[in-house]
Amino acid sequence: MRNSYTMDEQTDQLLLRVHPAELEPMGVEQALRYLAEQAVSQMPGCGAAQEIFDDAWKREQQEPTCLGAGLVLPHARVRGIKRPFLYAACSRDGIAWFGEEVHVVILLIVPCENPEVHLHLLSRVARWRRGLTEVELMALCESADKLSDSLLLAVTGS
Repeated sequence: MRNSYTMDEQTDQLLLRVHPAELEPMGVEQALRYLAEQAVSQMPGCGAAQEIFDDAWKREQQEPTCLGAGLVLPHARVRGIKRPFLYAACSRDGIAWFGEEVHVVILLIVPCENPEVHLHLLSRVARWRRGLTEVELMALCESADKLSDSLLLAVTGS
């Protein structure tokens, strides 16, 4: 079994899921814990919820990952996983995220052993976000399929 993959192989193996229901207003810590648990339940192989939460929470406390226009991109590097995962969720009412109101949370879960894919996917999602206004981003949240299709195209190019 291989331990490393090229950037294209990692991106092609990305597993993306969009939370099927709207997120209720909640705090940052609660939102991260909830999304980590949901990601694990819907995406087998993405690691343990506690490990995902711990790493994402630590990173958010150091430097919140708000990208503007109501989007935040918390991320966790997890040991032993074989591919990257994105788990997205929307909140019409918004979540107060370290002083900024966010409506879209995209939890990025990547293999600890491949930091390049981590940076590559962060860059792709950030570029995707820059191309959207807050109104356009909220329109994508009207349907899990719309958000999923748009994100998948942005990060994989297909």
